[in-house]
Amino acid sequence: MQLNKKSLLELRKLSIEELAKYYKEQRKEAIEGKIPLSEKSIRIRNKIHQLLLQIVIIDRLFSHETVTVLKDERVKNNHPKVFACTHIGGNDIQRTFEAIKDPAYLFLGDPQELYRNLEGLLLYLNGVICLETRDKIDRGIAKKRSIELLEKGGNLLIYPEGAWNISPNLPVMKLYKGAVNIAVKTKADLIPIAIEQIENHFYVSIGKNIITSDMENIDTNLLNQTLRDAMATEKWHIWESVGVYSRDVVKDQTVDNYQQSIVKKCSYNFTLEDVLETMYKDPNEISYDEVFAPIKKLHLHKN
Repeated sequence: MQLNKKSLLELRKLSIEELAKYYKEQRKEAIEGKIPLSEKSIRIRNKIHQLLLQIVIIDRLFSHETVTVLKDERVKNNHPKVFACTHIGGNDIQRTFEAIKDPAYLFLGDPQELYRNLEGLLLYLNGVICLETRDKIDRGIAKKRSIELLEKGGNLLIYPEGAWNISPNLPVMKLYKGAVNIAVKTKADLIPIAIEQIENHFYVSIGKNIITSDMENIDTNLLNQTLRDAMATEKWHIWESVGVYSRDVVKDQTVDNYQQSIVKKCSYNFTLEDVLETMYKDPNEISYDEVFAPIKKLHLHKN
């Protein structure tokens, strides 16, 4: 099956919204036409990965940033890997790639401007599985492609929180189950990773493999919680290693400033509301804002 592709000139004339729709339709046509993920392209991308890492390092140096791997407890084996990392925004994807070193496709939601800029081109060369997070069909296609990738010997880097962590009190937010489901389906190892940024310094902690191929009768809900706990353990390791703020320097506006600083790190138009919308929402839990929302609508009367 031949996809109905546009020329580069035609693509340059499209808006970001039109580009997103175009590429989403391309992914749908490819999966419906049973066009497979090429094993040859996976091998080629694995080979050029080290070259791309050098570009990432050069970019980091020009950005005056550092990255320190505080711990790496991975066990080497021939299993496919699902690298599951915490999400903080900014340049955390580039710094994660530099920390893990191994080649891996990126599971990327809502690419936006990345469809037409240099960073997007580098991600394409590295290997990337894109999706529009608000589209159920596109999410399903991305999951199928991820499973296909792992079954053909590739690795996957995914941020299962689904959004930048802007929580004032959670080391790791609740996780979407995609990473766990993909790993269980392909008997891949889950690798818990935490990343933190303090000013221009990135710190990474990599935990032990969670080996799904040894598990029987897997409860994916329990495994998802195990992964979240492991990621939180790595986040705590970073905080204990590089220090934390003392309580007396935490002011009333600290949370707001922290949340706004995460959004400002983004190089494209992504708002705090967008972050909140893409976060995982447990249907069994009610948020603080939802509980007190009716009170804000009350109008006091003297009687």
